[in-house]
Amino acid sequence: MSGRKDLDYYFYPESLAVIGASTNTYKAGYQIVKNMLDYGFTGKVYPVNPKEKEVLGLSCYQTLNDIPGNLDLIIIAVPSSHVLGVMKEAAARGGIKAAVVVAAGFAETKVPELVELEKEIVATARQAGIRVFGPNCVGIQNTRNFLDTTIEPPVVKTQGDISIITQSGAMGGTTLLFMEEQPAPLGFSKWAHVGNMSDVDVLEILEYYGEDQDTRVVGMYMEGIRDGQRFREIASKVTKEKPVIILKVGRSEIGSRAAASHTGALAGSDKIYDAAFAKCGVTRVDYLEELVDVAKGFSMQPLPQGNRVCILTEAGGPGIVAVDQLGFAKHAELAHISEEGRKKLEACLPSMAMICHPDGYIDITAAAMSEHHADALNVVLDEPGVDAVLLITVPPTFLPPVELAQSLLPALKAANKPVFVCFLAGKWCDEANAFLEANGIPTFKMPSQAVRVLDEMMERKKYLDKIARQEGGAPNA
Repeated sequence: MSGRKDLDYYFYPESLAVIGASTNTYKAGYQIVKNMLDYGFTGKVYPVNPKEKEVLGLSCYQTLNDIPGNLDLIIIAVPSSHVLGVMKEAAARGGIKAAVVVAAGFAETKVPELVELEKEIVATARQAGIRVFGPNCVGIQNTRNFLDTTIEPPVVKTQGDISIITQSGAMGGTTLLFMEEQPAPLGFSKWAHVGNMSDVDVLEILEYYGEDQDTRVVGMYMEGIRDGQRFREIASKVTKEKPVIILKVGRSEIGSRAAASHTGALAGSDKIYDAAFAKCGVTRVDYLEELVDVAKGFSMQPLPQGNRVCILTEAGGPGIVAVDQLGFAKHAELAHISEEGRKKLEACLPSMAMICHPDGYIDITAAAMSEHHADALNVVLDEPGVDAVLLITVPPTFLPPVELAQSLLPALKAANKPVFVCFLAGKWCDEANAFLEANGIPTFKMPSQAVRVLDEMMERKKYLDKIARQEGGAPNA
């Protein structure tokens, strides 16, 4: 890789060493090596521990100097009291470009001598040209080269286009678990936990993801940032090209204090963050589940070109829930169905169907079979007054959900407008939801979730159009 950037050595190392590698299954140094081997990392892995001869079938080196050839990345999985010595050894060896420091017990403690110890570790690294993730950090994952430096719970690492930045290893790991729990595992590209941000911080990673061709959507768990101006500059640049979804905690006074004590980040006034996010085009969410929902919507569907949503439902109650949620939306509202469209719907739906009461709301009723769902979907997708469709169904016993999903797929795949699907009825619909998501169609457990995601996508379209007007171009598609 010619012309490599600093963070390339983290996400695309050709070789790495795990200092503190161990045969003890309860040690981080064991789990990290195991992750590399189990996942199939494409580069070279060198365990380092003077007390071990072999770790998981790999020859174990006594020191970093004993490792032959180039070494891009080191993962320091030793107690905090030994980290400085390891960094000095790495500096003396030369050629190492990046380090992940796993141990906690540094600046986040606010203990003066431990704050100074962290500074000395970083200064030693900088003099040797080594970048530092952490301390108090589990590092990175990259599905493109099967890299996993972490001790996070194992997940199905499906390749996708969502990349995650997190200031909490636990919250970052839970994000991946929630993504895995979707009807079909929601894929990701890269994942990074920054820990104390003694050197590499969330903003540098955000900028890196902005330029990463494998990243289409950025999700972030944020506790605080130190440089608001730099955040605004980087976020404004990235959001012109990619959605950036942030779960910012510390909204309350007590939560802000807790966030500051966790990583030493400056939480700051929540109103200031709100204003900055709005100005920069950042999509702010309130819950981790919402972060995953919104990321899924952005990843799987095109942006709506307007704010008009057609509710196409087989069941009245869930349909009303969706319409009610539209009443609280920032942008989304019911679509307009033309007279010609209404006549087409009357012709293809059961006689008891309730068409456009109100306009844009179509209850095809529980008598509807697969062909009724599909025909009605095709009609509303052709309507010029419809920018997005929310399809809701509670398949009765005489209508197998998978059969219904299969009949809908051609229209869903051909749509040039976002279509969100809610198949309701628990396990009865699990297979159908998995089928749809495996084919790139987002599904949601409840209509209210789908409406919130559509509303955020409309917010982004509005932001992009404003930027395009400011720059003298055409509205963004």
